[in-house]
Amino acid sequence: MLSISIAIITFFLYPLSEQTYSYSTVLNDRNGDLLGASIAADGQWRFPEPDSVPNKISTCIRYFEDRHFYKHPGVNPLAIGRATIQNIKAGKVVSGASTLTMQIARMMRGENRTVWQKLIEIGIAIKLELKYSKKELVTKYLSMAPFGGNVVGIEAASWRYFNRPPHLLSWGEAASLAVLPNNPGAIFPGRSNLQYLNKRNRLLKILFDHEVLDQTTYELSVLEELPDKPYPIPQKAPHLLTTIQETNPESIVQSTLDPFWQSRTTQILERHHVQQMGNGVENLSAMVIDLHTAKSLAYVGNTSDQKAEGYQVDIIQKPRSPGSSLKPILYAQALSKGEILPETLLPDVPTFFGGFSPKNFSGGYEGAIPASQALVKSLNIPFTYLLRDHSYEQFHLDLRRMGISTLDQAPGHYGLSMILGGADVKMWDLANAYVKMYQSLIDTEIKNISYTNSLTSAQNIDIDPGAIWHTFDAMTELSRPNGEEEWQSFSSSQLISWKTGTSYGFRDAWAIGLNGTVLVAVWIGNADGEGRAGLTGINAAAPLLLEIMRLSDDDRNWLEKLKPNMPQMKVCSTSGMLAKQICPSEQKAVPSNAENSGLCTYHQEFQMDKSLEYQINSSCYSLAESSSQTHFVLPPSMGYYYSKIHPDYSGVPQFFPSCKAGSSNPIEIIYPNANSKVFIPITLDGEKSRIVLEASHQNKESTLFWSIGDDFYGKTNEDHQLEVFLPKGTHFLRLTDGKGNERRLTFEVISSS
Repeated sequence: MLSISIAIITFFLYPLSEQTYSYSTVLNDRNGDLLGASIAADGQWRFPEPDSVPNKISTCIRYFEDRHFYKHPGVNPLAIGRATIQNIKAGKVVSGASTLTMQIARMMRGENRTVWQKLIEIGIAIKLELKYSKKELVTKYLSMAPFGGNVVGIEAASWRYFNRPPHLLSWGEAASLAVLPNNPGAIFPGRSNLQYLNKRNRLLKILFDHEVLDQTTYELSVLEELPDKPYPIPQKAPHLLTTIQETNPESIVQSTLDPFWQSRTTQILERHHVQQMGNGVENLSAMVIDLHTAKSLAYVGNTSDQKAEGYQVDIIQKPRSPGSSLKPILYAQALSKGEILPETLLPDVPTFFGGFSPKNFSGGYEGAIPASQALVKSLNIPFTYLLRDHSYEQFHLDLRRMGISTLDQAPGHYGLSMILGGADVKMWDLANAYVKMYQSLIDTEIKNISYTNSLTSAQNIDIDPGAIWHTFDAMTELSRPNGEEEWQSFSSSQLISWKTGTSYGFRDAWAIGLNGTVLVAVWIGNADGEGRAGLTGINAAAPLLLEIMRLSDDDRNWLEKLKPNMPQMKVCSTSGMLAKQICPSEQKAVPSNAENSGLCTYHQEFQMDKSLEYQINSSCYSLAESSSQTHFVLPPSMGYYYSKIHPDYSGVPQFFPSCKAGSSNPIEIIYPNANSKVFIPITLDGEKSRIVLEASHQNKESTLFWSIGDDFYGKTNEDHQLEVFLPKGTHFLRLTDGKGNERRLTFEVISSS
């Protein structure tokens, strides 16, 4: 009677407050299967409580611990009476009579076992029965119960002892786990096997006697082996798990990762890692996104090789220099705003923007090149001009709208170098931007990419679908690495819109691409930023990207099927600009704002003599005997380099011998710029360096005469470059062509000693 009174008092006095535990962070794939888990802060493998537990383990634990669980209100009076008699006869405690619910109460409180605590547990157990269903109580017990060593809860125990989830356990395996919480210190997998086996088989016999198991199942179950040493918890996406620990710790996260994509991507990446280690490259990462759902299919943040320096760094979330991988975004933005057309010629000549002098990776110049081909060849100089005209302030805003989260400085901090890798980005953000472009093309709601089913709406990126289509179309022409050059000859080859990137100093090699089904992004380099010779996007990252891409289903017509309705306009066949009447032209589909791009500025009409060889004017030739002829004419510096690649380029026609030249100046000084400061260092062997002056003339056959101050330094033909040594100070440069044309400028040498 006293015990009942005390239990009633504890029912009202003690709240259902649980002992505070730390939990593992658990990551599952899209099917709910375990990808990985972290150990809890207290060193225990303790998974957060699941929604439910499988019937086999629930049945086993009830028949072993509390056969009358569904019949009592949390306390079993008959069991208490029986235990009291047994303990009196034995002269010590040999039976506790605790129900499953009372055991939950004890684990919640974490107190030592005493008669007083037992009475408190009775009161709390009754309160638990009133709050939770029997099914919920079994689940709660199995998530809190100790299973030996540092394993707590059925989810962790199932993986540690059988390397699979609880719902895949056999009856023998479920029984092997169900007997552990009763005395986890004495019976432990790997030791006390005879005692453990007898206990497990005794439970199986109980299940058979109560017709839970049939004869065959029982006989097969007792033949099953006991678990031995614990298995390691799977770690199939360790870097994503680390990221989730930072954002959503001590939780069960069901990701969108696909087991096939995650496994195969990891295998491919590790194989490439072995190859790259030979070049001193330690780290790689790759991710795959479903283009139609914006959900992540694979997330491999780095190699799993623990011998590799920096293997623990999640490169997908780490800001790195993107090299040229932002160029397609600028190209699309410029097309969308009508700043260029797909084939508009961009300058590709030696260039100096203040103190910034971009160089092409090849070291050469093409003079003028269609914008789409500048993208295909990833030429730095044309895209620096394009960014100058678009404005780096606008591009900074464009990138932020597209989800690039790392631009935490003002636009001027990055300047024109932004397009050449001068602004670090995360692979996750870069992939997100490309997926948004695809979403805009197919005219669906813009969503941010995600590795969970929780997708968030994103700001409209405001890029014309026609501009995006032309961008993706140009990206299909990118030259593939060795062994892939003839890809179009094979029917099984995929049509991929892709781009590579290589950062300054060969520190980062990128490749990102899409094929209408998935987007794949890869990165190769060293997490500590150490560069390695030959580490380029095309040689290192592209083979990895293309191998991962081959895992995907492919429709080689995907891009043509997505081609939006675009206005048809006459485009100059040579300049790529909107055609004037004098331009050779063809009708082409162009982005919506194409009319803003302006008419061709490179085709000019000239009055020619009757041989059509010389330009004439009224001062020297009868206009009645002349005829009009259209010529394609580039500015001198562009024409100079353009003619080296296009031998048929003629430029401005020469004047008839007796005619006076027009007012336009055919000479252009390429280097140095007017009023610029030129630094001339001392070479490694102590010699004073020389400066290479460079100019161009519209007439390829002209001779240029070079003077600096009062001194004549020489003459040049065809390639107008002159190497000179100049002392420190201000210098006056004068060029003439012997026909009355000249150019002058002043520049300063700021060091020569």
